[in-house]
Formats: sequence, structure tokens, C-alpha cells
Amino acid sequence: MMRRGVSIVLVMLVSGCGLLSRKENHFYSLQTTPRAETVRAVSGLPIGIDAIELPPGIDRREIVVRGANQELEMRGTHQWASPIEEMVMHTLAFDLANRLPDGMVVLPGQAKPIGAMRSVSVVFEDLAAGADRVFVLDARWTIGDVTRRERIAVDVASLESAEIARAMSAALGTLAERIAGAI
Repeated sequence: MMRRGVSIVLVMLVSGCGLLSRKENHFYSLQTTPRAETVRAVSGLPIGIDAIELPPGIDRREIVVRGANQELEMRGTHQWASPIEEMVMHTLAFDLANRLPDGMVVLPGQAKPIGAMRSVSVVFEDLAAGADRVFVLDARWTIGDVTRRERIAVDVASLESAEIARAMSAALGTLAERIAGAI
């Protein structure tokens, strides 16, 4: 009877170890992209990104993939290295700085000149990869009284998280090209 009790406890302990083990977390970041053209000759007041707004469901640590029937797949162990809103703002600002002359972009963390900066705000309607293997950036951006809508689609080779991070970086680089071209 004692052996049977010990055997049951051992089996429970061994099987419980598998239940208590955790999957390894993977962290991803966004990268600035090289400019497609030469630095644009622009003068005037510098620009700075004042605000961005991400779509509901996307503003989270987990990487999100849009599925069929409006479903969102949250990848619990595949996460952004920092809050996605901060990474998007940082990446877009540095992409803009790479495309405009030195001093034309007030970067995150720099002091904003009072009254001497043109504010940029970006509202994203979509910023995710979908089951069709296309990463979509759909946004409205505003500088002063000018508002434009951009829809950028980047094909992804797979729906692996690293590929999604690469595609999001490329889409933000294209958005920076379009904003810089409109200044």
C-alpha cells in the first residue's frame, strides 16, 4: 500500500513538472530603414511627432496578427521589447530624421521648442499583419491644417513574429518617406 502511494505521488510530481514549465519569451523591436532617396532639401520650422494613436487591440506588449472573421491572435510569448506606442513613435521619428536635413526633426526626448515646431500627429486605423500575409499600415497624419491618409501594404514571407517586425519597420519607413515628401 505504501509503495502504491509513493508511486502515485512520484507520477503526480513528474507529470506536474510539465505543467509548471513555462515557454520561453521572445522579444522583438522595430528598426529604422534606409531612405529610398537623398535627403530632401527642406527649410523652415522643424517638425516633431506630438502624438500617435494605435488601433484598439494592437496597443499591447504581445505581437498581434489579424485572423479571419475579425479575430486577433495575441502571441503571449512573442512580445515587443518595449511598449509598442513608444517604439512606433521612436522609429517613425528617426526614419523622418534620416530623410530630412539635420535639425528638421525634433526627436523623442529632445526639448520641444515652444512655438517653433510644426507638430505631427498620426492616427493609425490599422497596423498589423493578416492571414493573407500582408502587413497593413493605414493611417491619417496631420501637420498644421494639412491632413493626409496613407495606406501602405507590405508583403510578408510568413507570419513569423520576426517577419512581422521587419514588415512593420518597412511600413513605418515608407510612411516617413511620404510625410517627408509632403513637407
